[in-house]
Amino acid sequence: MPTLNDYIQDVQTFLRDSSQNMLDPGDIIKSINRARREIALRTNCLRILPDISAACMTCSVVAAGSGYSNTPTITLSAPDFPSGTGPYPGGAQASVSAIVQSGTIASAFVTYGGSGYFQPTASITDATGTGASITVQTAAINTLNEGQEQYPFSDVDLSPFPGVESIYAVQSVSIIYANYRYSIPIYSFSAYQAKIRNYPFQYQYVPAFGAQYGQGTSGSFFLYPLPSQTYQYELDCYCLPSDLTTNLSVEALPDPWTDAVAYWAAHLSYLQIQNYNAAKFYEDMFERRLQHYSNAARVSRAVNIYGRY
Repeated sequence: MPTLNDYIQDVQTFLRDSSQNMLDPGDIIKSINRARREIALRTNCLRILPDISAACMTCSVVAAGSGYSNTPTITLSAPDFPSGTGPYPGGAQASVSAIVQSGTIASAFVTYGGSGYFQPTASITDATGTGASITVQTAAINTLNEGQEQYPFSDVDLSPFPGVESIYAVQSVSIIYANYRYSIPIYSFSAYQAKIRNYPFQYQYVPAFGAQYGQGTSGSFFLYPLPSQTYQYELDCYCLPSDLTTNLSVEALPDPWTDAVAYWAAHLSYLQIQNYNAAKFYEDMFERRLQHYSNAARVSRAVNIYGRY
């Protein structure tokens, strides 16, 4: 993937300004990052599904118990919602160890986090000890919470996706219920307000309807009925990239759209120095290249070549 310096060199080539006489590199970097955002918005090429299962991260001792040997066996449940992605599509078994002091479980820690966990449980086996219990926490995953109706885009944890800054739009919302994934119908907030959310507190069940409120990165989703418990939910998200600030910054835009960045950055740079003819030329070049890359990446295909849906 191109680095920030690669982009700067491409833009300076278009500007014929490798000696940096016309524009400060800081201004070029601003134009590069604006170009990357422009591409993400126009093409929807930065698309993610936030995690609905994760690795085990930490443990908490709920009850210390008594009479334990120095080597109790702690067994975690198997992965309860495998992701289907590599390298362990079925999930990976996590492991936990404990520290015993004076016959009690003083602390527990994850020795291997595994993958594919939603609600892990732990059991403690020991020849002499009794009464101890621990809970296990996973990395951040997307869940609906009991009684919560509104879910801001900004609350979605994007840390598993380096280079992704924020969510600006959501294509669909799917809920996991009883080992079944279903997508809910999404209404305008006006219709949702008037016809659906009639009983805001009394009725809780598996959500069946949704509406978006607000736009862009400040948007959020409302879901009804209010969740009756914790459910996994999956958002099909369109995202904006994080700004590139150094050569170590992660470029999240996928190829081939990265090749179009320099054209829009050059357009903005020529606007800055008020060379409007050159600015228009690079705007036209950007439009053509962006369309070309999108056409090339989005090949047409029949849903079913045998003629049935």
